[in-house]
Amino acid sequence: MSIPAVMRAIIPKNGECILTECPVPTPTPGQVLLRVHASALNRADTLQRGGKYPPPPGESDILGLECVGEVISEGGEKFKAGARVMSLLASGGYAEYVAVDERSA
Repeated sequence: MSIPAVMRAIIPKNGECILTECPVPTPTPGQVLLRVHASALNRADTLQRGGKYPPPPGESDILGLECVGEVISEGGEKFKAGARVMSLLASGGYAEYVAVDERSA
């Protein structure tokens, strides 16, 4: 599977959810790239949308604190390409792709 350069994602803006395009994240050592199949909606997501629960420093503005998906780019030791996983995230679950620490998957 080829990885596109651009993906769709949802970011908060003035209390609304905005669909936008942004670069596909590049995993760092110890991370894997997931093609997101589904994400959840929880209270923290609604707080982030309203600007009351900002993502940690250095994380993206993309909403979504958990997701399920398929590993498409290996960067760690725990999962191989094709593995189906769920992950807790600091941000980024409301996107087509997300780089996650394999320890959180």
